[in-house]
Amino acid sequence: MRLHSKSALACGQCALFFVLSLAGACGSDAKSSTAAGGAAATSGGDDAEESMTAKAKPVPKGAPGTPQDGLAPKPTLAKLNVPAAKPVQLVAVAADNGKSTGPSLWGAPDAESGAPLPKRNNAKAFEAEYNAGVTADRAGQPDEALQHYGKALKLQPDYELAVAGSVAIMERRGPADAAVGYVQPIATKWERNLYLQAILADVLVRAGRGDEGEQAARKALRRDERFVPAIVSLAKASLARGRVELAASMLEQAVEIDPKYAEAHFLQGKAFQEKGDLAQALTSYRKAVDLNPDYAEARIALGMQYMASGNYSDAVTQFEATVKLVPTLVAAQLNLGDGYRALKRWTDAKKQFDKAVRMQVTLPEAHFDLALMYMSAGASFPSLTLLDALDRALSEFNQYRQQMGPKLQSDDPSAAYMADIQRLEDREKKRIEREKANAARDAARKAAKPAAPAKPAAAPAGPAPAPAPAPAPAPAPAPAPGTKK
Repeated sequence: MRLHSKSALACGQCALFFVLSLAGACGSDAKSSTAAGGAAATSGGDDAEESMTAKAKPVPKGAPGTPQDGLAPKPTLAKLNVPAAKPVQLVAVAADNGKSTGPSLWGAPDAESGAPLPKRNNAKAFEAEYNAGVTADRAGQPDEALQHYGKALKLQPDYELAVAGSVAIMERRGPADAAVGYVQPIATKWERNLYLQAILADVLVRAGRGDEGEQAARKALRRDERFVPAIVSLAKASLARGRVELAASMLEQAVEIDPKYAEAHFLQGKAFQEKGDLAQALTSYRKAVDLNPDYAEARIALGMQYMASGNYSDAVTQFEATVKLVPTLVAAQLNLGDGYRALKRWTDAKKQFDKAVRMQVTLPEAHFDLALMYMSAGASFPSLTLLDALDRALSEFNQYRQQMGPKLQSDDPSAAYMADIQRLEDREKKRIEREKANAARDAARKAAKPAAPAKPAAAPAGPAPAPAPAPAPAPAPAPAPGTKK
């Protein structure tokens, strides 16, 4: 029988798309894992946890890229690796109660090669370890997360979600070759697990081994031609080679099989963006986020499109949600800072940029962003004059150029910005000097005016006039003749 009917796809593929795409993004861990870290975990051995946390070389940072926020040219983080979603049961698995003697329902039972897949008798146990790993990763404890993923693999050696979570951390820490060395022996041993084949295909593509990646994806499709994760892996390989039309055709097929497979919509958005159809790209990114609100990579892409179109409020909404999903991701902090800067929320922007610098000390992108913020804010930045703000912008650009070192390109935009700052500072200093000169001139004119003569004192008041005398009484009239007295 065919394993992956539409009902099987609905229960498995839709749930796993997020972790299959995790390692396609990038983050900012200071260390990297070695390829030896994965081999021990292939069989769930005792040394799996220790080997997966081995140290290796740090990841070099890239040079500035093209403008992404619609505001000003600025450097960008070259990658984006998003940890797994919040700790929920991502794959519906039923415990094998002993009644079934065949392979697991998430494999390929009709395969003629490969060992039968191990039974999943204790789903709650290995899923609990996986969820604990997700929680640790999102709390900024990747080593602890790797330990939990290793424990999950001890309990269920072909557990695809634990493999995908481990791959995501390894690729944040170093080149994809280390992740290839980890996942390849697991996928080879459990070749009937088609999800593992899709994970391997994705890692190979990101390691620049596109031919091998396509072979791994086709190997899964030979077992089930409607297996959406493998179709999406082929589309990723085509996008990496610049075959946008071919990738678009594959993604249309994937969406037709499973319209709710969010990663297919996200990749359609990338294909539309490559072709310059930004409206369709926006629609596809929004669809991916609607299907899975925890899809951090899609939220970042959607937010960047909002920024480019000048819709800064909606962009900030997406970036704020991303920071909650992946608080340890440096790129998420920088994107949110850019959004706040566009909204002229200067204090909030500085807080995000400073946080990114604390997370990764050598981070030229953050200093570039801080310089743009001070330039834009000027005297409107709290407690700063225009000259203060311009001085800080110049200082941040100098730190940016110092950290870029030999990777700084000759046409880097910081040089033009610094020249603008110098002109603005000269203009402001001249304005201040003019104001001082005008104030001094006004003071001198006021001092040179003769004093006005004093007014004569008023004469003292004379004595009060005497009251007028009272009039004399009138004489009594004479009596009439003949009147008796």
